[in-house]
Amino acid sequence: MTLPIILCDDDILLVAHYQQIIENAIMINDYDMKLVLATTDPNDIFLYLSNNKLTNSLFFLDIDLATTMTGIDAAQRIRTENEFAQIVFITSHHELALETLKRQIAPLDYIVKDPEIQNEKRQIENILNGRHESTFIDRSSNQRHLSFRIGSRCFRVAISSIYFIETSASPHKVILYGDNIMYEFYGKMNDLEKEYPELLRVHKSFLINPEKIKSIDFKNRIILFPEEYSCSFPLVKSKLLKKLS
Repeated sequence: MTLPIILCDDDILLVAHYQQIIENAIMINDYDMKLVLATTDPNDIFLYLSNNKLTNSLFFLDIDLATTMTGIDAAQRIRTENEFAQIVFITSHHELALETLKRQIAPLDYIVKDPEIQNEKRQIENILNGRHESTFIDRSSNQRHLSFRIGSRCFRVAISSIYFIETSASPHKVILYGDNIMYEFYGKMNDLEKEYPELLRVHKSFLINPEKIKSIDFKNRIILFPEEYSCSFPLVKSKLLKKLS
């Protein structure tokens, strides 16, 4: 799935400069990414987000926006609305980095504004390459991964190692079960279902990996997985599951 990128700096010349670097890097390296918005006004970001549902996404934000909303304010609002957003701050003010820690924004990285244009270019290219590798590439097997964040840490789990995902008793959270792993993180089943078509929705509370099914008990409507994990399914899903067995 294409990774959407949003760029915001209050200097229109810098917006054009960073836009060119990002778009050239995407084109030259054939990254599955797209710069969907480049703006000088942070309000444009939230207008775009209100019209476009994003899960995985990458933001480049000027930390010291000379607008009614600072880059830190914008980032905090983005983080509130999208737990999985990756935020990169563009700054010439190193002291503001401490403020991002106080506000628990957990940025992915910082780009230091530099008179040496090549330094900025290199920083942006390194970030894009890092996102490409962590989102789309498994160097050993080239498998797809499911990405999520717990606190300030970003995790990636190979789809092939997932048994199923279920809704958690904690509001707005889900639990992932897999090969000797279990994670609880913020997420929505509808978004995960849409973003990871390899997983099958068999219940409003369960999203399963069909490749990991050990057996299906149709009488009791239970799907069995390795390590004695199991989940239930409604009668209406029996016909679909029989096609898998």
